[in-house]
Order: sequence, then structure tokens, then C-alpha cells
Amino acid sequence: MSMNEETISQRPLEEVLPESFLGYSKHVILQRAVPDVRDGLKPVHRRILYSMDEIGMSPDKPYSKSARLVGDCMGKYHPHGDSSIYESAVRMAQPWAIRYPLVDGQGNFGSIDGDNAAAMRYTEMRMTPLAQLMTQDLDKNTVLFKANYDQRLKEPVVLPSPFPNLLINGGSGIAVGMMSNIPPHNLKEVVAGLIQQIDHPDTTVEELLEKVKGPDFPTGGLIIGTDGIISAYKTGRGKVTMRGKAVIEQGKSGKNLIAITEIPFQVNKSTLASKIEAHADSGKISGISEVRDESDREGIRLVVECRKEADPLEVLRNLYKYTQMEETFGIINLVITPDGTPKVLGLKEINAAFIEHRKIVVTKRTKFELEKAKHRIHILEGLMIAINHLDEVIEIIRSSKTPALAKAALMTRFELSEIQSQAILDLKLQTLTNFELDGIRQDYDDTLRLISELEGILADVSKVFQIIKHELKDIADKYGDERRTRIMPEEMRNTFDLSSFEEVEHPFEVILTKQGYIKRIPLPSKNIKTMPALSFKDGDVVSLKVSATDQETLYFFTQTGNFYCIKAKTVPEAGPKEKGSPLSNLLQLQAEETIAAILSVKEGTDQSYFIFITQEGQVMRSPVKDFVHARNAEGMGLKENDVLTRVFIGTDAGELFIATYYGQAIRFPLTDINPMGRKARGMKGITLNEGDRVVDALLLMPENPLGDLVTLTERGYIKRTSFEEFKPQSRAGKGIAITKVSAEKIGYLTDITRANEEDSLEILQVEGDVTKIEIKSLKVESRAKSGSQWIPVLHNNFALGMF
Repeated sequence: MSMNEETISQRPLEEVLPESFLGYSKHVILQRAVPDVRDGLKPVHRRILYSMDEIGMSPDKPYSKSARLVGDCMGKYHPHGDSSIYESAVRMAQPWAIRYPLVDGQGNFGSIDGDNAAAMRYTEMRMTPLAQLMTQDLDKNTVLFKANYDQRLKEPVVLPSPFPNLLINGGSGIAVGMMSNIPPHNLKEVVAGLIQQIDHPDTTVEELLEKVKGPDFPTGGLIIGTDGIISAYKTGRGKVTMRGKAVIEQGKSGKNLIAITEIPFQVNKSTLASKIEAHADSGKISGISEVRDESDREGIRLVVECRKEADPLEVLRNLYKYTQMEETFGIINLVITPDGTPKVLGLKEINAAFIEHRKIVVTKRTKFELEKAKHRIHILEGLMIAINHLDEVIEIIRSSKTPALAKAALMTRFELSEIQSQAILDLKLQTLTNFELDGIRQDYDDTLRLISELEGILADVSKVFQIIKHELKDIADKYGDERRTRIMPEEMRNTFDLSSFEEVEHPFEVILTKQGYIKRIPLPSKNIKTMPALSFKDGDVVSLKVSATDQETLYFFTQTGNFYCIKAKTVPEAGPKEKGSPLSNLLQLQAEETIAAILSVKEGTDQSYFIFITQEGQVMRSPVKDFVHARNAEGMGLKENDVLTRVFIGTDAGELFIATYYGQAIRFPLTDINPMGRKARGMKGITLNEGDRVVDALLLMPENPLGDLVTLTERGYIKRTSFEEFKPQSRAGKGIAITKVSAEKIGYLTDITRANEEDSLEILQVEGDVTKIEIKSLKVESRAKSGSQWIPVLHNNFALGMF
């Protein structure tokens, strides 16, 4: 088509360029690159979560194809290409990229080595519980909505977000002439800082620093010095030095190993390993003989093997100097403020914006619920009138020719509104029973109380803040975890080896149930024991429990002799009355494998042994170090039809006490068991009579008082005997009788334990009943006695465990 020169508008470039550029840059800043200070989300992330909420991809629903989300989000709200949506959703699911993931992904979602996620047609996803919280109350007029790109639908301007997503997950983005780079933080710390600022609005940044220690990266690592953190919290800008965590270990053949277990945030592990190898080959870092990646599903472990003559501390110093083992994170707290202005804010200003956002959301939600309650009370008032004049109401309805006439007659007779009259006409006949009528009266009273409560909240802003604090604390208690990144003082900048650095240990108890559910329960301190629920409503009961800390590794030994290990802190946390999560989520057990023992081992444990006892009386002592980073699951080789009964961890000191089904026992020094490697079949610990088998064992260590032996039989006979009656013998003997047993009256031996005068015994039966017995209530008897029957039940209904 030809175009006349008259229809062409000519303008100077110096006028058009600023106008166009400013419009483009404003769009990029507001609609693409910079997060909102209130919910901490960029538009694409907000649209992803809103689409997931609309589709119903909630945590309690099955996973849905990722392509479904991408298509829905692109078609309705984000028409900028499927790759931008999918890549953003993938990053929200990567635990090394985001501190508290908002997307729960199933399938290949990439790796910390830089591997890409599988195509969206192969992966599945759904919201995490935290993501679902961000979208709650959207249907209660809590936030503003705006038209989508084609004016057909509405999308939220901001999400209600009851937790401070901006700070806990951070975010980065490059706009036109502007950059945002906000580090992630710990949820518990940020919530503590918010509560501090709600209670004391004039609080200082220095006071907030007592609650919010600094950034907390998903990959852990170290932060050296606090000057950059203080600057960022005060001005919105600062620089922090990040370091990977490395310790020097003793390797084989006299070589030293540098084990890297945590790397700086946003560092590619594979690239880091390649860089170290390149520097070693070029001679820039001397003294390195090999670099191995021993990482697995339990965590990162990059091993740098030093030459014999090399100084490992010097090698480590050069790793920090020349590689990404040390990186700088430049903090720029650039956000979009509620009025749509990009601005760099300090910690106190970010907190204030979130608190104000939550104040608005809670107030609007309360108003919505108040209007709903008032509408309900209006209908109930009409129903109450009908109940009080029930016979007359029935007569009016029966005498009316049409529903419209009945409605009009009720409105005239009782001065009701149209809504009230319609509600009376909609009543079912079953509602006229006395029970249902009482329910309406109760509903009326409850709604009146609710209205009073909601009006009280709107009349007193302090109650609004109480609700905000309560919701924050609940979320922090439920979803918060311990800090991963350690902040080191500036004076430790030249301290590279952390082998002797003592971390604060967080103790907990790990519990496994008979049906294969596992959980951990935090303990206030290492010396305090919990009294967890030993049984559950569905009949499941506790099978095994062990005390551990977040710095220890759990070793699971199965009856087949295999073993599996995971970091203790990876066991999901649950309440005392909750069963926990399926063990199959953590371990890939073989068919028919059951857990015989769980042991917690501190990393770097030397001169320690695993002591194995089988049902046929075989014993084996193997160095713990042989099991660390083992390539397969083989622990102890078992003879045909033999099964693993007990596993302990000990040293050369101490003794082993083995008890059998027929009431025999043997006690001998651990040094009688020659150390062997994994997969060995061990040696004979006790010689069994025909039909007998090992049922239990104890590890007697010299640093612990022996106390008394407590035995338990199938028919509930319990006996307490002094350990002085059981003298040490040589390994492989038949042992001596430790209690009287019989098939009919007493039953055979099932369990043994060691106890002191002040201890108590808990005996768990099949049905979940727990009998608690004070040890001091048991009289001390000789080994030839049978004890007393404390639990008179039949053998076929009885299974015992001592906890």
C-alpha cells in the first residue's frame, strides 16, 4: 500500500527516543524485573501462583503436568512465551535456587551442576503449602484486581501473602538502568524481626540485627564479616563475602583431603570442580593430585585430594583465592513500592511495607467476614421469627396458591425482607424437627458472637496486629527451619580450615513406626528426653527411636544385612502425635526389607566400629569409616536363612551381652571380635541349642554404670537381676541361664534392657497399650528366678519392645 507523505508524521529523534525509551524502561521495571515489596513476587511468579490456585494445583491434590500450568498461565495472564513461564516455575521448585520453594516439582527439575530441567511435557508440579498460603483469602476482597492483557479476565495486583516472601526468598533482576539483588533469609529470624517491629515501631536497625542475623542461603556456606549486612539493612545496599564450607580430612596413604560440603549461593558445582582441575593442571594451584565429586542425594561432597608433600591449608587458601569457593554478593534492595515506584529500601522500611500490607489485608478480610456474618444473621433472624410462629407460618404457606403469594404474605405478616421470606420458604421439612430447630438457634447465637468479635477487631487496630503476629508465628513454627549459612566474624577472614570449628548442635529424636513412617521431634537440649506417643489412632506403633543432632548421619540397617544412610536433618519434622512421612520417601529399600536398627553417627568418627549380631549368633565388628561413602548397600554378609537382629556402634573398649529365646546369655569383650571389612560374615558369638535363636543384645561400655539387667518374657514376666551375676566369658560359648522360661506359664525371652534405680520401663503391646513400670518397684532377683507377671496376656496377642 502506498503512503502519502502528508500522512507521515516526522519528529526529531531526540524527542522520540526519550519518550519511547522511558515507556519501555518503565514497563520492564514494573512488569518484569523488580519484585513487589508486599508479596516479594515479580509479575510472572505472581501469575504462576494465581494460575495454579485457579487450576486447583494445591498440595493435597495429585501432581499435574507442567505444560497444563504453562498453557493456562500464558493464555490468560502472561502472553510472553512458554519458556519464560516454565523457567520461572522450575526455579521456584529448585531447593538450591530458592530458600523456601513455592513449587513442588516431580520429575527432572535440573541440578546444582547446571543441568536443565526436562521439557514441561515430562515434568509435573503443584503448589507447596507455603505457596498456597500466599493465595489464601483472595476470594475475600483482600487485594485489588486489574484487567489482564486482553481485558477479558482479572488478575490480582498483589497476593495476600501472610509471610514475608520478599526477604525469605529474595530475588534478583536487571531492569533498564536498575538492578535488584535481594538475598534470601531465614523464616524464623525474619518473623522474629517483624514481631519486634510490630511491638516496637521505633525499633532501630541495630535492634533488628539481634533478630535477623543476616542472609541465609539455600546452599549454606559461610558469610565473612557483618559490615556489608549492616550497610544493606540500613541503606538497602551492601556487599557480603560468601564462602564455601570445607574441612581437612585424613585420607588413605597419608594424603590429606579437602572436603567441600557447602558452596556459595548461585555457584555451579560442576563448574567449580572443573575450575579447580584447570588451576591444578596449569600449576596456578599446586599440590592437588585429584578432584572427585562424591555428591549424592544427601548433599554436596566435592573432594580435593592433596599430594603427600603439599600443605593442605595452603591449597585450601588458594582455592578460596582463585576459585568460586569465595564470592561476593552485592545486596541491592530495589523493590516496587505500593504506589508503583521503584525504590531501594532498608530492612526497617521493607518490614514496615509488609506490616502495612498485612494490616490492609486483615482489615479487608475482617470486613468481608463481617458483611457475610451480617447477611447470615439477617436470614437467621427471619428463621427465628418463623420458628417462634411456626404454626402460623405453615398455615400461611398452605393457604397461599403460589410461592410468590406465600412470600408476599410472610413479608406482610411478619415485616420480613424478601431474602428472609425466601429463606423460610426454602426450609426443608426435616429442618422442623426439634434437633434442627435447636441448631438454628445455636447458629444464631454463634453468629451474633462472631459479629461482636469482628466489630471488635475493626474497632481496635491492636487486635489487627495481634492477628498478624499470631499468623506469622504459626507459619514460622510450622515451616521455619534452622539457619543454614553461618556468619563468621571479620577476624576469621584468614581462618580457612573449619575442621575444628564447633557448630551449635540441634538435638532431636528420630522415630520409626511399624508401618514404615519416620519423623523427627526437636528436643530443647541433648540431655532432655521426650515422651512421644508410642501408638497412633490407626493401630500403628513405634518400632525404633534414636537420639541424633543435625550434624549427624543416620545409618539404617535392615534384617538382610544391608545398610542405608541419610543426613539426620533430612528426616521430616512432625509433632509428637503425628506419624510422620513414609520411610520410602527417604530410602530406596529392597522388597521385603525391614529396618532392624538405626544408629546416629557424627561425621568424621574415627576408631569406631559397627557391631553386628545376627539371629543365629554370628557377630561382626567393622570400622565405621568403611561405611562412609560406600558405593553399595552391602553391610554384613549373612548365611542362608539368617537375619540381622541388632547393630551397635562402639570402640575397642566395652563388652557385648547377647541373650537368646531360651533364656541363655553370654558376655564377652569386644576385643574378642576381630575387626573385619564390610560384606564379611563375621564369627560365632554364641553357640545355640537346637531351636534357639538370638532375640536381643546389649553393648556394655565402661564409661556407663552397669546397673541391673531387666528381662521380659512372652507372657509378661519381668525380672531385675544384678549384672554381677553375669561374669565375662570367652566368645562362642553357650553362655548361662539368665531367667527361668517355659512354654506354658512363663513364656520364652523376648527382650532385655539395662536400667538403674531411677529409671522407668515402658512396655509396648501389639494393640498400642503402654505399661509403665518404675525400676525401683522391681525387686532384685537371682538369674534362676522367673520374676513376676506384670502383664498377663496371651502370647499370640503380645509383642514387646523396650523404649
